[in-house]
Amino acid sequence: MIGAVSQDKIFKILPSKKVSRGNFPNGFTLVEVIVTILAAAIMGAFFIQFMGTAMSKSVEAIENVRDEASAEALMEQIVTDYVAEINKADPSLALGAMIAKNSSNNYGPGVTMEYITFNSSGAEQTAALSKTLKVTVPAPGNNLITLLSESRQSGPPASPPVAY
Repeated sequence: MIGAVSQDKIFKILPSKKVSRGNFPNGFTLVEVIVTILAAAIMGAFFIQFMGTAMSKSVEAIENVRDEASAEALMEQIVTDYVAEINKADPSLALGAMIAKNSSNNYGPGVTMEYITFNSSGAEQTAALSKTLKVTVPAPGNNLITLLSESRQSGPPASPPVAY
């Protein structure tokens, strides 16, 4: 018979498993267990250190978002007040009214308002009186800046009121 193998040869091919003292074919040695525990402990220490730093810094992001939202709300209030002023009978007084409101500290101590002009190269220059008012509201990371201008005409033909 070709390809036929006797049972005697099968048993001789397979190694016999002898279990003796100190020889555990299906288990881990004490050294392997200790090394695994030490590696897990070291990785756990790194993980705890990393998570502690990440958790403490996560509060900063929430504070920045909250403060930026407050700054944006303040800027919206300033623009709303400006629109109300420019819709009055004499729009040329709107910028002066905004400066007066800011000098009485209506918007908080960090808000700055200054008249500016632009030279022929486009660079910003501070002016004593102009038709452009630069409003800066401090925010974390970046300041919020808007330019308010005296763009409406009070005389004929009068500009229509600004909607808000």
